[in-house]
Amino acid sequence: MMALILVSLLIVAIAVLLLSVRIILQRGGRFPNTHVGGSKAMQARGISCHTSQHKEAQQHRSLAERVAQQD
Repeated sequence: MMALILVSLLIVAIAVLLLSVRIILQRGGRFPNTHVGGSKAMQARGISCHTSQHKEAQQHRSLAERVAQQD
C-alpha cells in the first residue's frame, strides 16, 4: 500500500515538473494569461470578461436609477 502511494506521488511530482518546465527555465517566465479579457482575438470582437461585464451592468443600473430619481 505504501509503495502505491509513493509511486503515485512520484508520478504527480513528475507531471507538475514537466508542466512547469517552460515557466521555470524561461527568463521572466510566467503562467500564460488564459482569461477572456487577456485574449487579443476576444478584445477585437468586443468580448470582455465576466467581471468587466458585471461592473458595466452595475454602473448602467445605478445610472438608470439616478436618472429615474431626477425625473
